[in-house]
Amino acid sequence: MLNSFVRHKQHQMIVNTILIVSITSVLFVYPFNNHFRFTFGVVALSISILYFKRLPIIKAAMLSSFGIFLTRVLIDTLMRNYTILEAVLQTIPASAYYLSFGICLQLFNIRATIAIPLTTTWKLSFSDIFSNILELLIRNYFFCGPVNMMPEVAAVAIIRSLLTIYGYYLLKRYRAFVLAEEHVERYSQLILVFAELKTELYYLKKSSQDIENVMTRAMRLYSQVRLQENLDAKKTSLGIELLAVAKDIHEIKNDYYRVTGGIEHIIDISSNEPEMHIQEIFYIIEQNTIRVLDMNNKQIIIKFEYTDDLITSWHYIIVSILNNLIINAIEACPINGTISVRQQRVADRIEFSVEDNGCGINETDYEMIFTPGYSTKYSKVSGQMSTGLGLTHVKTLLEIIDGTIRVTSTPGVSTKFVFSVCYHTIISKPTKKKFA
Repeated sequence: MLNSFVRHKQHQMIVNTILIVSITSVLFVYPFNNHFRFTFGVVALSISILYFKRLPIIKAAMLSSFGIFLTRVLIDTLMRNYTILEAVLQTIPASAYYLSFGICLQLFNIRATIAIPLTTTWKLSFSDIFSNILELLIRNYFFCGPVNMMPEVAAVAIIRSLLTIYGYYLLKRYRAFVLAEEHVERYSQLILVFAELKTELYYLKKSSQDIENVMTRAMRLYSQVRLQENLDAKKTSLGIELLAVAKDIHEIKNDYYRVTGGIEHIIDISSNEPEMHIQEIFYIIEQNTIRVLDMNNKQIIIKFEYTDDLITSWHYIIVSILNNLIINAIEACPINGTISVRQQRVADRIEFSVEDNGCGINETDYEMIFTPGYSTKYSKVSGQMSTGLGLTHVKTLLEIIDGTIRVTSTPGVSTKFVFSVCYHTIISKPTKKKFA
């Protein structure tokens, strides 16, 4: 499987190289008023050979030579009124140049010295000069042409070699830039995933006591049946059912602890980012919001402002809270709405606010919106009501960091959610006991 993948990628590199070299070979100059020309195709071939380490040099040069042969014959016959024979005869020497150039690069082991630009430059220049001399000999121009052609051939060879070195390092820098962008995007997505995992793990741990209570009640009922009937409850249908329920709950509890323990272990060894700036939190949320807006095809303007670029260890919870509030704001906003996300310090507290110009909330519903199951949103496709857990989720997360939340709204004008946390809580470090 791996060998097949490598061969496929190599095939793609060869095809792309042939296309690029063939296209760039159309850019040329005639220095000596004859059929001999200088093109940029050799620069494209050189950069490809240096950059793509798995690209076979001889094969790439040979196929590029063939691609140039077809391209030039086609152009000469269609645009210059050459006969096919004339076009073929004029193109064969150029094809020989590219084949000779590839052989020279292979013999020089050109990739071995790429870290030494000066050595690579003279290798490229010599290969270029030698291949040009070969082409001139085939065309019978070397002895019959202008006596001063060699300085120009050498100068062009050096220029093309320098362009190759420059293009190679430019391509490497561009690749590094793209990889850095991809790394930042993956990092942002990872933070969001860990934020959701950590907060969901909190809910799982919080419900562990409920499981214990249910199992205790089942065992208490089982004991009561035994006392009331004054016989072995295992022989009665009710006793058997109660004992089976208690055993099932016990198994569920064990599975539950295994799952939560596994998730906690994964998070602990993977999410090793101890602290994060407010600026970084806003950037991550902004990138996620842009993706959500693209998915929902909404042209909403979202603005982020902060007054204190604090460093906090509670970034997972803050990310999760803000993300939920912003998703709610997006759903409430019209297609071209506006959302403002702000952070400021008020006395000894840090406030975060999410304000939108959506449909708004009636004042009588302020208390109800944090109740589980309460929602005014529904799917336009299925007609199914929303679960109404988003704001409940927010309120529960705020309890972990001793935060508060309030809402003000003018229906049809704006809605603003503001949650605040003590400054010393924000800058403190979470403990497993606190989070659990």
